[in-house]
Amino acid sequence: MECVVSSLARMSRNQRLSFLGIAAVIAVVAIVLLTAGGGPDETGQDSANTSAQQTSTPTPSAEQEGDGSPTSTPTPTPTPKPQPPLLRAGKVTKLRFTEGETIRFRARSAQAEEIHVHGYDRYVDLPAGKTVTESFEASITGIFEIELHGSAEQIGELRVDPR
Repeated sequence: MECVVSSLARMSRNQRLSFLGIAAVIAVVAIVLLTAGGGPDETGQDSANTSAQQTSTPTPSAEQEGDGSPTSTPTPTPTPKPQPPLLRAGKVTKLRFTEGETIRFRARSAQAEEIHVHGYDRYVDLPAGKTVTESFEASITGIFEIELHGSAEQIGELRVDPR
């Protein structure tokens, strides 16, 4: 300690001010580094202990434009598959498929019914107030009626074209 005091006494005023300025800059840099995540956080744990608990968030990739500035590449949003058409009383819905495709449709009725797909001789129970999804292979070509069997009401027209 005596060595530091005697060294300060031998320094000129300008040297002491320069030394004090350098010490202030070092102190500011140390404070900035400690508060920027290099030191303990609010929980009292140091950053080495918490880094394993943190999850990383992927950053979007960047491409270079002609002028060298990065542009973010948009992440494609998956397009939801459309639901099959809904068949119900009061309307005849036309369905068109090609032989070999999978025929898909939904049906709904206020009363318990049975769906009948003519030509394919398919019968599907339809509980009251519930939506039922039906699917099967388009193996027979032609135009077929889809009806609510109990009330004999046509709700769909199925057309299957040859390949």
